[in-house]
Amino acid sequence: MILKSLSLTNYKNFESKSIVFNDKINCIVGDNGIGKTNILDAIYHLSFGKSYFNPVATQNIKHDEDFFVINGT
Repeated sequence: MILKSLSLTNYKNFESKSIVFNDKINCIVGDNGIGKTNILDAIYHLSFGKSYFNPVATQNIKHDEDFFVINGT
């Protein structure tokens, strides 16, 4: 299956983030601490039902929020 888009709500450092992927190669670049690894972890969570780094799902909720949502198409 090919992931075409990813939508995050209250996941780790993201309040709301939508990403549309290219059909070919996608690069995730940016400064330290902006969430590049969290995007990869969200894809892992979407695929395997748990975070690669933290198996306790409630600890992946953005601070002071009640839930998180990861949607992929």
